Amino acid sequence: MSEQHAEITRPPEIRREERGHDFYPAAEILAAIPALYATEHIPVGEKTVHLHYFCAWGDWYVTEFNPLDGEAFGWAMVGHHDPAMGEWGYIDLPALESHRSERGLPHLVERDLDFDPAPAGECLPRR
Repeated sequence: MSEQHAEITRPPEIRREERGHDFYPAAEILAAIPALYATEHIPVGEKTVHLHYFCAWGDWYVTEFNPLDGEAFGWAMVGHHDPAMGEWGYIDLPALESHRSERGLPHLVERDLDFDPAPAGECLPRR
């Protein structure tokens, strides 16, 4: 376990009751996610995706996580349903957790409770 993950705590959740489940998994699951930049030497298709978040307007797949501020790195497809438009980048998990759309349903970003870690090449949407 890296020093960064030695004191892991889950960031606070402001939409927990409304969502009906925890946005963040248990601390031991978060601790198993590599720190930011820890997988930059691994080809993208071989990176392990540890978490999947979704809503009507997007999907986020987390490969790295910073427990100090909730920032993550992974692949996202936002505002459309075309995997060719997805891209790798940073994900502000606390911002996703607190977001609440006033239009349409579902209006909250949720964690995929049935998602099991898998290589990106096997679990990301295909073009």
